[in-house]
Amino acid sequence: MKKILSILIAVIIACSFAACSGDKAPSNNNTSSIQVDLSAVKNVMIQQLSPTDPIDIQADALLNLYGIAAEDIESAACYTTMDGAFPEEVVMVKAKDGEALKRIEEKMNNRIAEVKVQSQSYDAENYAIAQKSEVQKNGNYIAMFLSPDYDSLVDIFKSNFEG
Repeated sequence: MKKILSILIAVIIACSFAACSGDKAPSNNNTSSIQVDLSAVKNVMIQQLSPTDPIDIQADALLNLYGIAAEDIESAACYTTMDGAFPEEVVMVKAKDGEALKRIEEKMNNRIAEVKVQSQSYDAENYAIAQKSEVQKNGNYIAMFLSPDYDSLVDIFKSNFEG
């Protein structure tokens, strides 16, 4: 009886250690277990903000436009507009893993830096729009918003991760 009890206790202890040592997904201080339909988020953005003539950008075009490789993408929802001196760019991606997330973040930060430099030759309003833009992350989801509606786009994106 003592042997059985000792073995049972050993098994319970081993199981509790195994449960505590599991790998965690990158969270960026956010809930990473939430699944988000990026196409639905994009549709909400278009419906609520009414950008002028949004043009869908397919995931396979992200390599040519931003240097984001298709093998790093689990899903994506993107659009652009060609209206005005400051065309909008909305790029939302779910990376396949943490390493892919790092590569995508680098490409998005490079694009934002490029737009910030280019916008210096525009008027003060467009320069201000570019200056406030930054990459948004939640788990393996990452987004870049270059838009006069930046704050609203960020709010809509973030609202999909609230539990």
